Amino acid sequence: MNIAAKPWTRPASPRGPEGWLDSLRDLLVIPPELRDEWVERDAALELLQCGPEILDALLRAGLPHGGTPGAERFDRFDLVNLALYSGSGTSVPEKTMRYALRWMHADPQSLFRPQRWNYSVALTPPAAHGQGEPERTDWNLATPHPELSGGWTESLSIGPEGAALGEKDITASGTSGLTASGVLVTSGERRGIVSDRLRAIVTSYGPDRFRWGRMPEELQWRKDEVLSQGYAPCISVCLELAERCREAGFEARTRRGWIMGMLDLAHSWLEVVDEDGLVKNVDPAFVILADHHAETPHPDIAEAFTGSLLNRLLPTEHHADEPVNGYRRGGEFAHPRHQTDIQLSAEQPAPRETAGAANGSGNRERNQIR
Repeated sequence: MNIAAKPWTRPASPRGPEGWLDSLRDLLVIPPELRDEWVERDAALELLQCGPEILDALLRAGLPHGGTPGAERFDRFDLVNLALYSGSGTSVPEKTMRYALRWMHADPQSLFRPQRWNYSVALTPPAAHGQGEPERTDWNLATPHPELSGGWTESLSIGPEGAALGEKDITASGTSGLTASGVLVTSGERRGIVSDRLRAIVTSYGPDRFRWGRMPEELQWRKDEVLSQGYAPCISVCLELAERCREAGFEARTRRGWIMGMLDLAHSWLEVVDEDGLVKNVDPAFVILADHHAETPHPDIAEAFTGSLLNRLLPTEHHADEPVNGYRRGGEFAHPRHQTDIQLSAEQPAPRETAGAANGSGNRERNQIR
């Protein structure tokens, strides 16, 4: 595979204009059909925190944009990826990422104990165009399955009236959207890769060769196009690794879900059956994020992301290339407006709750791929 982006090492101190220009040279190409140049110049300057002189230098060097001189418009994904690898240390994406990844500082043992979360998702219709009655819409939201990693569901309420809770999706039809809320407990378990062949495969997309980046889901599904540019976001890299694992004789699938307490982002990871017969979760994107963007990550964190089940992940029955939410109108699929709020509960599971759950169906579920 031809990797376009150069390996990136986090600078020891903030970089100046050369850091921005270096980042631009290796910027992921968002294809024209997926670009959305809606961010105006003033908003771009606020996001990048680089000053107008550096932004003008980036424009002269080829930063993609629309609009007219002095009133340029940018794709937000371009700006975020540009900032993440600028080494400036002051941009909003860099600061946000450091804050979001602060949990990677802790001892990985904290990733294996049960944690209780207050979970809430609301899907709402897109802005209305023109007059007339709202169109009837079919909604779907991936059903959370914390038991797949040893957790359990304490409560789950869905709406509106008539919404249905299925094994794979929560569904509803109507004009008002879809909601789900409840209390979920996630858990994890320390597991390591046993097979040398398997370890060689799942560690071949590491931070020494690849970057993480923000981009439309539709672009991540085109894994060859993304990986060839030296970027390994969660969907693309997991789709590629699942293929490679199966070609090597290992049972594997991708898993879609949410990252708990980290901007409540949808996420994807790999599940593969190792030579010891146990399912191992592999998360190359987390390894890259820890190395490139977490501030003082724990030295053992990458190993935890290479085999272990993590309480930071809320699984669903969706695969990596299946969105966790959506709506259909007139047979056409689209992404809805959504608000996801996942907060760590003030009350955590007591030891007796933990012991009871560990002896239940959760363990059986997490020892097989389904």
